[in-house]
Amino acid sequence: MNKVPVSLVAGFLGSGKTTLLNRILNGQHGRRIGVLVNDFGEINIDAQLITRVEGETISLTNGCVCCNMRDDLVEALQQLLQMDPGPELIVVETSGVSDPKAAAMAIVMSTSLAAATQLDAIITVVDASEVLELDELNGKLAEDQIEVADIAIINKIDLADTGTSEQVSRHVKEIAPRSRIIEAVHADVPLELLLGLSLHEDRTFAFAGTTAGSHGHESHGHADHTHAYAGHSWQSDAPLDFESAYGTFQSLPLSVFRCKGILQLREVPDKQVILQMTGKRVTLAKGSPWYEMTPSSRIVAIGAAGKLDTGDLDRRFESCVSRGTASNANPITQAVIEILRRP
Repeated sequence: MNKVPVSLVAGFLGSGKTTLLNRILNGQHGRRIGVLVNDFGEINIDAQLITRVEGETISLTNGCVCCNMRDDLVEALQQLLQMDPGPELIVVETSGVSDPKAAAMAIVMSTSLAAATQLDAIITVVDASEVLELDELNGKLAEDQIEVADIAIINKIDLADTGTSEQVSRHVKEIAPRSRIIEAVHADVPLELLLGLSLHEDRTFAFAGTTAGSHGHESHGHADHTHAYAGHSWQSDAPLDFESAYGTFQSLPLSVFRCKGILQLREVPDKQVILQMTGKRVTLAKGSPWYEMTPSSRIVAIGAAGKLDTGDLDRRFESCVSRGTASNANPITQAVIEILRRP
């Protein structure tokens, strides 16, 4: 429950990764976020936000800590975790010419990080104006970066005409059919979608993405990049079945970008189970005992407004309610349940 989520930001050279990181570093999100970057020189932090510079670390008034990352990702993450106060969330920018799978494996397989971190999401930024024009070698690398994405941000859609944007969207869907796709200009994406910031109630929040015209770019028919996202919550006092719940979260509609919650599982009756779903990545982790609380489940989903079918979500979540009969769990499922049951 206390593990620090780590998100990887991937994407080919010039796709807009650093622009996205700048939005995080300059954002007023109220979270302590550690950001590992490849080069300080590309980061454009508002001078008024900087409170302290120590070697290769910059501390900001909004709680962010930005660090230059050298060769050893695991060592850099350990240094971030040792800070006091420590980060609530870590974002890592991978090199534009690297496959993020290697960074993801380094985090997942590191015994020194296993107790303190968990991989939350791989976010791949795609340049809508250039990705289809890459040569064979670089195009393959860009495809590898897209393939592992939990969320794919198709960036710079103001620089591509409508036909090209649609072609890029099809291209991304073919490579990563279960990834969630967000279109953006100047990587202007709501942090709620990327970082799992709090969403406590049903609501629709408008997000005014940057319009192409305000930056002097030709719009190519993209007149308005304002997006709206909606949240929906569901709760139940009845315990849920592990396999039904896990299968449901893995198969949620692509209109659902994130899902989080506290679950009461029939197989783990004495403690809360923490749900995190980002794109196609689903994590169920041990939480605290229920103590004096009445066990129950509460799930919050966030997705595109107008495309979030709340009735369908309610039916899917209701199907997870245990019918009181034990399921014949496969060995892997049983092993996960045993881990969740441990003190």
